[in-house]
Amino acid sequence: MRGVRLTWPIAARNSSAVGKVSTNFERECVEFFAELAQALGVPKSVGQIYGLLYASPVPLSFSDIVERLDISKGSASQGLQSLRSLGATNVAVHSSTISNPESEIQRNVARDYFEPELSLRKLIGGVLSERIAPLATTGMERLNRLRELAEQDGEGSDFYLDRAKRLNTWRRRLKTVLPVLTVLLSPKKGK
Repeated sequence: MRGVRLTWPIAARNSSAVGKVSTNFERECVEFFAELAQALGVPKSVGQIYGLLYASPVPLSFSDIVERLDISKGSASQGLQSLRSLGATNVAVHSSTISNPESEIQRNVARDYFEPELSLRKLIGGVLSERIAPLATTGMERLNRLRELAEQDGEGSDFYLDRAKRLNTWRRRLKTVLPVLTVLLSPKKGK
């Protein structure tokens, strides 16, 4: 389930939750997922954020992520939005009371803390539904344009027509197999 809200006690967060990426394990996870993201054509910062969340024993806030990865707020915001749309993060909400001793005012603050989705099934399902499915269901206009361009090219038209036909075959097959993959990789009911 995307955007699951859990209550996380403040005591679970410790001083190691803030500061630059500090352990070798965290550093390696950040680099590993950054490289994986880039290989998939996803911005490096998206992989870095997921890697940091993956290596963290506690959920992290937006400002924790910005500070520990030393990235801009814009990159962190876009990265978290991408991860949320893919179902790669869950949100744990922590409410706390903040008091200002000078004014004796107390107020409740709700702050989002993020944790990684650890189910490979959910991660692949999110990528399929958010990234692959749109490619399989759209693109006919572009494929038609490629076929038209192939027909216009005199000398190489047979070659280009064959390639345009192959692309259309790929699209049809992907469109056929995608629902099966989505069902197979979708989270099982009750999990």
